[in-house]
This record gives sequence, structure tokens and C-alpha cells, in this order.
Amino acid sequence: MAKKGILSILFAILMIILMTGNVYAEKCGGSCGNCNDTCETKAVKDWTVLVFLNADNDLDQYGVTDVNEMEKIGSNDQMNVVVLLDRQYGTAQKLYITKDNDENNITSKVVEELGDYDMGSYKNLVDFVAWGVKNYPAKHYVVDIWNHGSGWWKKGPALKGISYDDQSGNHITIPQLGEAMASIYQILGKKLDILAMDACLMQMAEVCYEFKDYVHFCVASEDSEPCDGYTYDNFLDMLVKDPSMDASTLAKVLAQTYAEHYIAKNEACTQSVMDVTQLDAFIAKLDQLCAKLNTLMSEKAFVGAIRNQIRPKCQSFYLRTNIDLGDFLGLVQTNFENVEVQALASEALALYGSCQNPLITGNYINGRSMQNATGLAIHFHSTIIPGKDYETLKFAQKTNWLPFLKTYIPASTSYDWYEKR
Repeated sequence: MAKKGILSILFAILMIILMTGNVYAEKCGGSCGNCNDTCETKAVKDWTVLVFLNADNDLDQYGVTDVNEMEKIGSNDQMNVVVLLDRQYGTAQKLYITKDNDENNITSKVVEELGDYDMGSYKNLVDFVAWGVKNYPAKHYVVDIWNHGSGWWKKGPALKGISYDDQSGNHITIPQLGEAMASIYQILGKKLDILAMDACLMQMAEVCYEFKDYVHFCVASEDSEPCDGYTYDNFLDMLVKDPSMDASTLAKVLAQTYAEHYIAKNEACTQSVMDVTQLDAFIAKLDQLCAKLNTLMSEKAFVGAIRNQIRPKCQSFYLRTNIDLGDFLGLVQTNFENVEVQALASEALALYGSCQNPLITGNYINGRSMQNATGLAIHFHSTIIPGKDYETLKFAQKTNWLPFLKTYIPASTSYDWYEKR
């Protein structure tokens, strides 16, 4: 009996070991790799930062620099920093970023080799985020898309979107960016905490409207970005010091550290934080304003106010067809001699930046050329109505901005503004 008892105990211990081993394998294995990755990758941390770093183009050297900036800080017990890096003359790799003292070489562990990889595919962006969420779970997530960006530009489909892959010739279009965020919303079961776009010209109403139901905060630039892009060491260092900060605070830290870097270098820049959850309320008021403006476009004096006092004075950016929406509203309020229009513009401005829960929660700029940038750009060509491709955007389909342009632009070109008096 004693021997049977001992054997039973040994058998029970063996089963516990086997079960524990299975749990350990589940935690450490899967697509993450083997147990050499260590179980820390499965601990639920405060933040996981997922960087979709498309350097498969002329930005290759800057991609290496930015990964080295991340390695100055590295992942820790409260934060995961994970990168999908595709270089111009190499293959794509998934990296788990660890701290080092080498500012010239990337030393972080390669978690997975991907070979030739299309960084211009929104489905590959979604796959990367799904993999990152599974293997590096956290309470909060940042998804950072790193590459060239063009927002929405009238000069053809190749110049509308983000993440241009020179090898495949593909890029993520604005509607596809919305589809990607919808898929990520499903993966997370909640809105993405922060979407950051380390790329030019992406903080536009037309862009953000595509993912308004799936993202909480968006950090991006109205204007073109210098090649250095984000200062990842400064941003991550702040997160290491306070890993419990909420999404609103971290989004502002990301934008502010960016601006501080270029202020120190005396370079013009824009970077803003949008609380995307407030976009619907703001657009509802903007729609009212546009609808009212439309009713007045049969009167030359009102058309002239926009043509001569408002549109040409608006803050514009690298793409001159992009104007600052907050600046536009302010100019409408002060230059349009109609009480109802002035009131609607004032109400829209309050929702935009001065109410208790504003649309733009942080706006960080530098340089005289950007002094009237308020945080959100919008397309407004002076003489050309946007074409059919613009009409594919949800913003064009569901707001009154395009109807306003279709009314104003023909009216502005129909009058003889140089007639003799």
C-alpha cells in the first residue's frame, strides 16, 4: 500500500509538471517563437507600442536611426516595443526592442524573419497588429505607421495615403486605412488607444473620418515632416518614467517631444493630437455651417468674402490645397458678415479646441510659416472641385463639405472680380 501511495503521489506530481509545461509552452510559444523568447513577452503590461516601420524606400537610413533611438530605451516590465522593419535592401523582420548602447547598429532580437514583404498592404498591417496583440498583450496599445504620407492629394491615386513600398509599388489608401482600423478594432474588442502616423500630411479631416469609429486618439502632422520624424528615445523615456499614463497624456507626450526636437533644431513643424471620439459632434456643427454657407453662395458679396478675405489668408501646408480647418473657421467668424454664419463658426470653433472635451486636445507647432496651424487640415482647392476619387471617401459622402465646395467653387469663378467700377 505504501508503494502504491508513493506511486500515486509521483504520478500526480508528474501530471502537474506536464500541465505546467503545456501552459508554459502556450505562453512562450506559438508564432512568437520558442521559450527562448521568455515568458515576459506574455505578461500583460501597461503599454505595447507596435511600429509598422516601412523603410523599403528612400527613407531607409532614417528607419535605422529611429530603431536605434528605440534601443536607447528598450522594452521593460511595463512596456513592450515591437517593430516590423522592412529595409530598402533587405528582408522584413519582426523585432522585440531591447536596450543597448550601440547607436549605429540594430541589436534587438529578431523574433521572426518575413522575407520579401509588402508594407503597402493594409492586410499586412492588420496581421502585424494581430500578432503583436497576441504575443505582447497590454492594457493599452499604440500603433505607429512609419513612412511617407500624402493625406489626400488631387494629383492621382498614387498620392493618396501612407506606407509606400517601393518594391511592390503598393501603398495603403485612405479607405484601406479605415478598413485596417476597423479590423484592429475587432482584434482588440475596443477602440485603439493611439494611432500615430510618423509620416507627412496625414492629420486631415478626410483621413481621420475614415477611422472615427475605431480609434480614440490620433497623433499626426498637418504639414510635411522632417526626415528625422518622431524622437522615439524622448517619447519612450517619458513612458518608462510613467507607464501608468493614460492614452490622452501619452498622445500629447508623443506630439510634444516631436515638436521640442524641431524647436531645438529651429525647424518648422506641426504635430497635433485629435480626440477622434469627438469628431462626430464637431462634424455635425461643421455641416450646419456648410449648409448655411451654401444658401448664401448666390450672393456675390458672400462669395467674395470667401474668395478674397478667407480662403487666400488660410494657413496652408506643403500641399497648398490643404488648409487649416481651425484657421478657416476663425476667418469665417471674423470676415463673413452674416450673424447666423458667425454664430455657427463660433460654435464649431468651441467644439474644435476650446470646450471641455475638444476635438484637438494638443497642438504643437514651430516656425512662422506654421504659426496659424491649429491641428487639423482639410482639402480646399480654390478653383477646382475634387474629382470622383474624392467622392469615394466617407468624409465626402457623409458630410456637407463637398456640397459646399461644389456650390462655392463655380460661384467664385462665375463673377468678373476685376470689372471696372
